[in-house]
Amino acid sequence: MATVPELNCEIAAFDSEENDLFFEADGPQKMKECFQALDLGCPDESIQLQISQQHLDKSFRKAVSLIVAVEKLWQLPMSCPWSFQDEDPRTFFSFIFEEEPILCDSWDDDDLLVCDVPIRQLHCRLRDEQQKCLVLSDPCELKALHLNGQNINQQVVFSMSFVQGETSNDKIPVALGLKGKNLYLSCVMKDGTPTLQLESVDPKQYPKKKMEKRFVFNKIEVKTKVEFESAQFPNWYISTSQAEHRPVFLGNSNGRDIVDFTMEPVSS
Repeated sequence: MATVPELNCEIAAFDSEENDLFFEADGPQKMKECFQALDLGCPDESIQLQISQQHLDKSFRKAVSLIVAVEKLWQLPMSCPWSFQDEDPRTFFSFIFEEEPILCDSWDDDDLLVCDVPIRQLHCRLRDEQQKCLVLSDPCELKALHLNGQNINQQVVFSMSFVQGETSNDKIPVALGLKGKNLYLSCVMKDGTPTLQLESVDPKQYPKKKMEKRFVFNKIEVKTKVEFESAQFPNWYISTSQAEHRPVFLGNSNGRDIVDFTMEPVSS
């Protein structure tokens, strides 16, 4: 290891907790010592150590780290491609620091980490193309019927969350929850048939950016109407019957069921 020339000043005791003067107050105001590195291949260049009488707002650990870094620089067996300038400390970095790749284990799709960012939501009401409103008739069942007058307030307000999914120009993945309730529309298989249901969820866990696929619908805009296709069961849509006061269900767009809705935004 290269030795550092003796300094012509006395080093005072350093108190790491108080951050006093690193050098004695009556020491030299400014002193320079040249470190000549003949084995670096640049005999005409030198690194200058400058010592001045200043309060150091650094810990003893940082001072030691600097000394170790300089000693490491001395031991590098390479030619000096440039001169080190006082105003350009960045020239030291490539000598002192090394890049190391960060390796991480691969995750399954279900274990992917999702950034903790606020989920964009839209509060809205939905009516089918016959202007039937959607209401909560039973604790976990939606029905479509015509409302007027004071009854218009019975229609549910959806909290539409924009979630992860297969996004395209004409399909936007969303989840449909009932505002003020811990209920979300979900699609499951019952008796061999894709079925729409209202599922109770933990309000501490939902909504979230990566919703389970049964909760995800592809919102498709058709002129002034919107359709909601199940991500779990492609070509199956949220539907209403031509008849009055019938449950909202999951249909396969056979021409008789109503799959087109108008969306009315509601201020939160």
